[in-house]
Amino acid sequence: MGARVIAVVLLLAALAGMWSLRGRAMEDYLSAQTYEDIYYLPPPAWLEVMSLGHRRALADLIWLRALIYFGDEFENRGAVRHVFKYGDAMLTLDPDFRRVYRWVGVAGVYTPEGSPLEFIERAIDVLRAGVARFPEDGELAWDAGATITYDLLPHLPRDHPDRERLRLEGNEHMMAAARLGAGPDWLVITNATSLRKLGQKERELRHLEEMYSLVHDPDVKKEIEIRLSQLRDEAYAEAFRRVNEEFEQRRLEEYPYMPPTLYFFVADPVQSASGLEDAG
Repeated sequence: MGARVIAVVLLLAALAGMWSLRGRAMEDYLSAQTYEDIYYLPPPAWLEVMSLGHRRALADLIWLRALIYFGDEFENRGAVRHVFKYGDAMLTLDPDFRRVYRWVGVAGVYTPEGSPLEFIERAIDVLRAGVARFPEDGELAWDAGATITYDLLPHLPRDHPDRERLRLEGNEHMMAAARLGAGPDWLVITNATSLRKLGQKERELRHLEEMYSLVHDPDVKKEIEIRLSQLRDEAYAEAFRRVNEEFEQRRLEEYPYMPPTLYFFVADPVQSASGLEDAG
């Protein structure tokens, strides 16, 4: 019996020593690791074959690796050079991986040391592809428009040949984002101002009218009323405000659980338009 106890004690001591050595070995291994900005994945065409038909599953695994890579780059203030390679790999495997479009749009622009113009342009190309793939996604539209307007255009010289085309494109994306309920309420005013600068007052008017009932910020609503009065006249703006207030009151009475955009399609169009016809 005593021999067994001694054997057990010796065994436990040996196990404890092994765990201690293993812990020290792991510490030594981790301390010896150095940061390297290396991309290990094969070309996207190879990944399609290597997935053995499990394309989305492989895209998910690469997504996890891409997030770790991006975190390591920020921790070590790297250049984040391989963001677009990771994006290409994932979108080749799964072009419906919506989150990747937005991730590349952010990771390719907001790097630890700032992004060169080439990175911003490549990020916008990915966002364009996302908007084309998901035309009803307001967040993608907002990302594309905001990146063009606030990140790309400030880097371009005033005499750049594509400057005006890009300004128009950015505005179109942000108008789409506003219609789809994405972006801040003030985006409506920003869009209207851009249209006015472009000399497109009729589009400015239609945009303000279209967005009035979708905006919740009272200050933005007031600004829209002011702009409508400038574009038409006070009577029209007042009638437009009254019709929208009546529209909202009817929605709350009839279908309070229904958002304004959906109620617009079930409301009585004759009753909704009568106020504006009287004003005209």
